Amino acid sequence: MILTSLIERPERGLIALIAAQIIFWTLAPALSHTAPPLDVVEMYAWGREWVVATFKHPNLPGLVLEPLRDLFGGPGWIAYIVSQVFIATTFWAVFALGRDQMDSQRALAGTLMLTGVYFFSWVTPEFNHNVAQMPLWALTMLFLWRATTNGKWLDWILLGVFGGLSLWAKYSSGILLVVAAAWILWDAQARKRILTPGPWLALIGFALTIAPQVLWLMEHEYGPFAYAARRASSGEWYASIEFLLTLVLDHLPMIILIACAGWFGKPAPDAPAKPDQRALRFLLLLGLGPAVLLAFGAAASGANLRSSWGAPMVVLSGLIVVALMNNKFTAARLKGLIIGAGVLIVVVSGLYYGHMRYGVAITGKPLRGNWPQEEISRQLEAEWRQATNLPLRIVAGDIWAAGLVGFNDRNPPSVLIEGDYSKSPWIMPEDVALHGALIVWSGDEADTLPAFRQGLEVHELHVRSPYANPSNAQDIVVYYAIRPPIPNYAPPSVP
Repeated sequence: MILTSLIERPERGLIALIAAQIIFWTLAPALSHTAPPLDVVEMYAWGREWVVATFKHPNLPGLVLEPLRDLFGGPGWIAYIVSQVFIATTFWAVFALGRDQMDSQRALAGTLMLTGVYFFSWVTPEFNHNVAQMPLWALTMLFLWRATTNGKWLDWILLGVFGGLSLWAKYSSGILLVVAAAWILWDAQARKRILTPGPWLALIGFALTIAPQVLWLMEHEYGPFAYAARRASSGEWYASIEFLLTLVLDHLPMIILIACAGWFGKPAPDAPAKPDQRALRFLLLLGLGPAVLLAFGAAASGANLRSSWGAPMVVLSGLIVVALMNNKFTAARLKGLIIGAGVLIVVVSGLYYGHMRYGVAITGKPLRGNWPQEEISRQLEAEWRQATNLPLRIVAGDIWAAGLVGFNDRNPPSVLIEGDYSKSPWIMPEDVALHGALIVWSGDEADTLPAFRQGLEVHELHVRSPYANPSNAQDIVVYYAIRPPIPNYAPPSVP
C-alpha cells in the first residue's frame, strides 16, 4: 500500500528518500564518532574567522557552519545534518530536472539510483567543498535547462546566481560553467536566446555573486590556484584514465541496485515514450562532459587528479541511465528501486556506523573519528590555564590536532595553521606576542613547527579511543608546547 502510494505519487517517494537519507546518514556518524572528520574540523576553523576564502579554497562550507554554531552552540551533529541537507537538495534538483525532461516517475527512478553512488553515501558525513558543490551543480544544471527551454527571466537569473555560488563552493566548478556555455552555443534552441535579455541577466547575477571572490583573489594574489597547481602536479600518464575508471567503480552499487530491480530484463511493452533527443543530449553533455574535459585537460598538462574531485560530476548519473534504458521502465521496476534504495541507505549507513564504532576495537588502530576529542581538548586547555592563567585565544599546529582544541567551545580559539601566518592571515605575530599560543601537533614530533616552537619544552599527551580494546589498543600521542605571552608586551602603534 505504501509502495503503491510512492509510485503513484513520486513526489512522496522523493520526500521518503530525503527523509531516509537525512535520518540514517546523520545518525550513523553522530552515534559513532568521538571526533569529527578532518574536513569538518578544517571548515569550522575557517568558518569562525568569517573569511571569504582561504589559501586552499573559497569558504562557503565554513560560512554555512559558523552561523549554526552561533545558534546552537558546540557543533556535534550540526555538520552531519548540514551535509545531508546538501545531499537532499541535490536529490530535489535532480528530481526536478528529470520531471521537466521526462515525467515524475522516471525522475524518481533517476534520483533513487544515486543512492548507489559512492559520493552519496560513505563520504557524506564529511561536509566539505566537494559535498557543497553537489547541490549547486545540480541547481545550475536545472536552471540551465529551464532557462534555455522556456526562456523565463527568473530562470536565467537563478542560473547566474547558482553558477556563481558553485564557485563559492570550489573554484574548480568553473569546468561546469565551461560545459554550460558549450551547451548554450551548441543547442539551437539555446542559441536563439543569446540576444534576448535572459543570458545578460544571468551574467549580471553571476558577476554580482562572484564579485567578493574575485576581489579576495586579487587581494591575495590568486593563492588558491597556486595551491591547486601544487596538489595536481607530477601526475602520471595514466592519471586521467585512473580517474575515469574510479568514477565508474564508484557506480558499482548503483549497477547492482538496478540489476536487482530488474532493469537488465526484457524491454517493457508499455514503456513510456522516449525522452526527446534534446533532453538526452543535455544529460550526456552536462553529465559526462565535465569529467571527460577534466580528464583530457589533466592528460594534456600532466596534472594529477583525485577521485574526490569527481563528486559533483556524477549528479546526473541516474537520469542518464533512465534515459538510455527508457524501454526497461515499468512501475514494478520502480518499486524495486524504491526497495533497493531503502535497503542501501540502511545497510551502508549501518556499515559505516559499525566501521567507526567497532573497527578500532578489532584492529587497535584508531581512525581520526575515534580520537577522544573532548578529552584532548579538556586536558590541553587545562595545561594552558595552569601555565598561563589566561584564556586560550590561539592554537598553532597542524589543522587536525590544533583544530580539535576548543572545538566544542562556544567561543573557540583561532587556529594558526602550521604556525604559518600566510595560511592564517587573521592572526598576526603581534597577536601571538600579546596572547601567546598553545602549539599542538600530531605525527612526527621532529618535523613539525620547528621554528615556531624553537626553545620551548615539548610535552606529550597520551590518550586512547573510548572504543579501544585494552588488549590491543594503541595510544594516540599528541605533542604540545606552550608559548606564553611576552610580558608587558605593547603592540606597535600604527603611524
